[in-house]
Amino acid sequence: MDESTDQIAGAVFRALTDRGHEAVERAVVDAYAAARDEVAADRERLSRTVFAELLDALDRELDGEEQVAVLTAAVEDLVDRFSTVIDAAPVAICAVDGEGRVRLWNPAAERTFGRDRSAVLGRSFGVTWADASDEGFDALLDRLRRGERIVGQDTRHRRPDGALLDTRVWAAPIHERGDGAAFVVLDVTERRGRRQRLAVLNRVLRHNVRNDVNVARGHVDRAAARLDDEAARRSLDVARRRLDDLAELSDAGRLIERVADADRTEAVRLDLVDVVRDRLAELRRTYPDCEVRTTLPDGAPVRADQLLPHAVDNVLENAVAHNDAPVPRVCVDLSMADTGGQAVLRIADDGPGLPPVERRVLEAGAETQLTHSTGLGLWLTNWIVRVSNGRVAVDTGDDGTTVDLELPAA
Repeated sequence: MDESTDQIAGAVFRALTDRGHEAVERAVVDAYAAARDEVAADRERLSRTVFAELLDALDRELDGEEQVAVLTAAVEDLVDRFSTVIDAAPVAICAVDGEGRVRLWNPAAERTFGRDRSAVLGRSFGVTWADASDEGFDALLDRLRRGERIVGQDTRHRRPDGALLDTRVWAAPIHERGDGAAFVVLDVTERRGRRQRLAVLNRVLRHNVRNDVNVARGHVDRAAARLDDEAARRSLDVARRRLDDLAELSDAGRLIERVADADRTEAVRLDLVDVVRDRLAELRRTYPDCEVRTTLPDGAPVRADQLLPHAVDNVLENAVAHNDAPVPRVCVDLSMADTGGQAVLRIADDGPGLPPVERRVLEAGAETQLTHSTGLGLWLTNWIVRVSNGRVAVDTGDDGTTVDLELPAA
């Protein structure tokens, strides 16, 4: 039994209500109420029990002609609901028979492929395929006949005017016999093109910024070495720090590009204890005057984006770099939830508190034209945790800021 059984039972029950068969309804409700605790706790057994009682009540309370009328009404109800969902879907949905001929073609498929339903019914779905390689339509159909499912595979289609579509396809056999399949096709042409343009722009800017910063650094260092004026040297030191900031910005752009392409990568298994210890060691090297207290378990395996160490780095550095205390203090606590479903990394500092704008960036990724974050580090933290199916929570006040990174346990 599966969810389809529940939907069929629901349709039959609605038909009984519409036709006024209260005796059958009461019998099914009584069976549901009388189900033993062990049955009620098992959704599949409960569904099977109620469905069996429904069929038994139909046979017991109704004559053959009325049974047919009820079941016909239930089927018509299911077909109407199914058709409405298919027609309203914003993505292309189609179904083919065992030979790959189109049997269902929804309005979104007409818009996506530029082909009317009347023009494709009975024809091979392969006429829309642009890729004649091993991963073309025939190859996919063979996999479906063997009972495989296609999950988010990149494909290409061609419209009648010759325009190419970048698409992503999900498909599954309709029957175990492999005599048909259903396809859901998402047009990602615009999304992929935008991603490519942003990637090129990002790489060009990063390359140019990095080269120009290196040149400027060299000139600043040579000028500083020849100056005896202390005020002038301090000015050059400021310029050097600004150049370092630009270099870090370029590096952040590279990482953001990787996060933006996260839907093409899988989460990896990481021991968060190892990540934290490694990043704390780097923090102590960079800020030797800071005081760090830790509470760590023996291990905390999580599934997260491989860039997670950069997210931890950003929170740790923010806790120290913007702390105006003579000896910045950071408390790092890592724990696993009682259910074992997630790990919680808590990083608390005794600094002046996180500004509201930066807090919104960490928690919700919210930015407007009037209020915007001063850097990319917190944005990067937010995005890395989110693509890891995690959550960021922030509590800030006069006595400091606490940032919780919640991540799914492996």
